[in-house]
Amino acid sequence: MLIASDLVQVLQPLLDMDSPVFPQAAQRQTGVQMLWGVVLAAGGWRMAYLLQPHWRLGWAALLGVGSSLPGPLSPAYWLELAFASPSWTSVLLCSLWLWRQTRPQALFSAPWTARPATRIPVPWALCGVAMGWILALDTFAALPMQQSVYGWGFSPLASVVLMVGAAAAWIISARWVHTLPFLALAFFVLTRLPSGNLWDGVLDPLLWLYLHSDLARHVWRNVRGR
Repeated sequence: MLIASDLVQVLQPLLDMDSPVFPQAAQRQTGVQMLWGVVLAAGGWRMAYLLQPHWRLGWAALLGVGSSLPGPLSPAYWLELAFASPSWTSVLLCSLWLWRQTRPQALFSAPWTARPATRIPVPWALCGVAMGWILALDTFAALPMQQSVYGWGFSPLASVVLMVGAAAAWIISARWVHTLPFLALAFFVLTRLPSGNLWDGVLDPLLWLYLHSDLARHVWRNVRGR
């Protein structure tokens, strides 16, 4: 009993949800603009696929840089009001996609060209969809739990557990694409962006909806293959 009591006392700081670490206000504003800038640049590149490569690049850069404008002049201001902030996972996926699209040998390729190396692994997509539904049910207090699942995102233990799990999946799979969840968690721990809550750092509403469509396409391809 004494050992268990000592263990609880040692772990208590990791379980504490009453003292969350938030980013500074100025840091958060700049960080959210940066996160939206990457997502907007990727979206701009995809929407402008009919333009010549240099015009596509200019349009994507204009949207990305435009997110740093102050206040309502920035598209990030309005997007944050509607969709909160992108997660680090979304930013890393958009960055990877942009890098692959803007390489010289890929400039003239269609933006929807499928590349297995850039597809989200099915296990990660399933985890993201399931976590999103759990958080959605938690928002409406539809879970038979006394403590809030979203509130757990403020505890240090949640970050430790997910980082260990992501690192283990990366080591076991030996696939570099599995480093993305680990990197997203690392960026969140270092910056506390976008809100200081772990779940906001690794998952956002737009990414959650995209994971649904990605899984639906995966199921449809398997059905057609059979």
